[in-house]
Amino acid sequence: MRLLIYIEPTSYIISLLSNIKTSTHVPIKVIFLEENLTQNWGIDLKGNSEIKVLRGGVFSNLIQLLKLIIHSDIEVVHLAGWGHPLLLAAMLSARLLRIPITVETDTPLPVELSSWKRAIKKLIYPQLFKLPAMFLPGGTRQAKYLQYYDVPSSRISIAQMTVDVVSISEHVDAIDHTRRAGIRRSLGISEDAVIFLYVGRMEACKGVLELIDAFTHQPIDDAKPSGLLLVGDGSLFESITQKSTVDLRIKTTGRLSGSELLDMYAISDVFVLASSFEPWGLVVNEAMAAGLPVIATERVGCVDDLVVNGETGLVILAESTEILTDSMQYFLQNESLRHSMASNARNLIDGWTLENEANNIVSAWKKVSL
Repeated sequence: MRLLIYIEPTSYIISLLSNIKTSTHVPIKVIFLEENLTQNWGIDLKGNSEIKVLRGGVFSNLIQLLKLIIHSDIEVVHLAGWGHPLLLAAMLSARLLRIPITVETDTPLPVELSSWKRAIKKLIYPQLFKLPAMFLPGGTRQAKYLQYYDVPSSRISIAQMTVDVVSISEHVDAIDHTRRAGIRRSLGISEDAVIFLYVGRMEACKGVLELIDAFTHQPIDDAKPSGLLLVGDGSLFESITQKSTVDLRIKTTGRLSGSELLDMYAISDVFVLASSFEPWGLVVNEAMAAGLPVIATERVGCVDDLVVNGETGLVILAESTEILTDSMQYFLQNESLRHSMASNARNLIDGWTLENEANNIVSAWKKVSL
């Protein structure tokens, strides 16, 4: 049996687990340490005997986890990182029992880290990272993080962190011109406007305020109308909604999921993620699966693999309203380049399927359990 330990059940993880089950004949047991930690995901886990959510206190959850590792027939322990105390406990106990450990990670090298923190991590992490048999970083930048802490390439296998690319592409492709115009009309968006889309939490680190400032600096041009569509919720939602009452080109929807969210990708033209901190950015995967070119800052962890500057989008400096304004204007003024980058984005992300990611994880399990 493979024991998989994740922090919380998100839509992405549930879809990945489904693909992992298809990719292996070996039974799996999934433990979630918490539920709805970062937001209410609305996921019903009832009736799934393979999945368990720990609902006790810290000590109670620790005992449950250790009993499962010690008394079960486990061939591999698979962890979603090492940042949670229970993940560390699972890593240490599995190593003591000589059970192979594999670890997924979306952690990139931090842009800003105090010298004392950097020194402590450089002292501790190379020792800690000797415990797993194999690491599965989301992409290139995350692999470099591990190499910085002396993990050899032989123990690194890139997982290609992604979303349900196939389903997103199929949904978007099924929306014809008439349906697209109807969705836009329901939001008060003109049919011919170039729509810049943001999907995510409304928090300062996401760069959403810089995005609004950059958009409002775009000159209003009736010949080339534009709009900004903001999907998500968070602490800045009310203040952002106020801004949308001043500039009617800005639309907010609140948090969406499922087909409603995919409709927003389908009616948009360019995706923007102006984060000052973003370990990966699965919304970039989603946008590219929907056939959108991307503007993303260099702080977004997936850009090394997905946003090829000038081909699938533009990689820009974070926290620069002026550069973001120019990048949006670039897409607004260059329709042919916008379309060619959209096509390139779809072609690149076609290889980043959940099936592929699941196969990469299962292959790593096979290597460490030989």
